[in-house]
Amino acid sequence: MRKIFTLFIIYFSVVCLLHARDIQKQYPERVVSLGPYITENLLLLGVDKKIVGITIHDRLEIKKNRVIVGTLLDPNIEAIIRLKPDIVIASKEGNRKQTVEKIKNLGITVETLEEVITYNDLKKNFLTLAKIFGKTDEANQIISNIDKKLADIKKSRPKNRKKVFWQLGTKPLVTVGENTYFNQLTMIAGGTNIFADIKTKYITISAEEVIKRNPDVIIGMGMEENTQIFEFWKQFKNIEAVKKNKIFKVDDYMFCSPTPESFLKSVQMLMEMLKN
Repeated sequence: MRKIFTLFIIYFSVVCLLHARDIQKQYPERVVSLGPYITENLLLLGVDKKIVGITIHDRLEIKKNRVIVGTLLDPNIEAIIRLKPDIVIASKEGNRKQTVEKIKNLGITVETLEEVITYNDLKKNFLTLAKIFGKTDEANQIISNIDKKLADIKKSRPKNRKKVFWQLGTKPLVTVGENTYFNQLTMIAGGTNIFADIKTKYITISAEEVIKRNPDVIIGMGMEENTQIFEFWKQFKNIEAVKKNKIFKVDDYMFCSPTPESFLKSVQMLMEMLKN
């Protein structure tokens, strides 16, 4: 009887040990990120030490001791292979489907994140990453804290919504329509995107159309400096944003590489811009 019991204990211990090893193996140790948006969310999750490859678009300080695997649209497949990643993380919005399929066909595990239009989309992708790395509890805590702060913001924002014009470039003049992340940001901050009636995501427009819609605030992004944006618009003196000097240039990287945390910061920043 004692012999049987001893054998059972040994068997049970071996099974538990093997199971524990399987659990350890399920979380990737070497990760290639195919975009700054992905990288920033991985950093927020605290798995920065697992990131071995990134794109040229990532922040300078992140590039230290990591291999650059090309651009969003044209990653270097050979460089990715040499890194021997456990997983490559891509996004539907940032990476070509053909590229993702090519990497998959090489036998490399790829996770493709969904397009981000709303805060809920952002949270969903964040939780997807958290599950991959065994960080679900931490991610839920981060989201819970941010949700509470956003709820407070919604209670405190002014009833009268300011009209906002997003400028993504001057030549040509490009802005955003309804189904965009920027439109969602504007709404939560208490503003109204003056081109929210247009379903197209990105629209080429004329200065005359902006003048007609008369924004209270102009927010610029892209290569132009704040002074260049102001110089362009100050010739149109009847625009409310020009009258009140409410023309701003925001950090492209933060607004275009959103995490739940930077979403909150962006909303807070917009609220300051919308103040009288």
